[in-house]
Amino acid sequence: MSRPCRLGILGGTFDPIHYGHLDAALAAQQALGLDEIWILPTHVPPHRTLDPRATPYHRFSLAALAVSDQPTWRVRSE
Repeated sequence: MSRPCRLGILGGTFDPIHYGHLDAALAAQQALGLDEIWILPTHVPPHRTLDPRATPYHRFSLAALAVSDQPTWRVRSE
């Protein structure tokens, strides 16, 4: 019997995604032994009074590019 997948989820506006986001995800993956990391760009951020500068499409695409060298990381939509 296989063990369950240990999944880490990092959500945010990612306007833009930056090394702080990626470093935090990597540190969590290493410290907690996570099998996968899911990056979830929020479409409409509830905590911001101003809309993101980049469109949801562009923020998703930039996040996908940022994690493309991490084989166990995925960018998912809400």
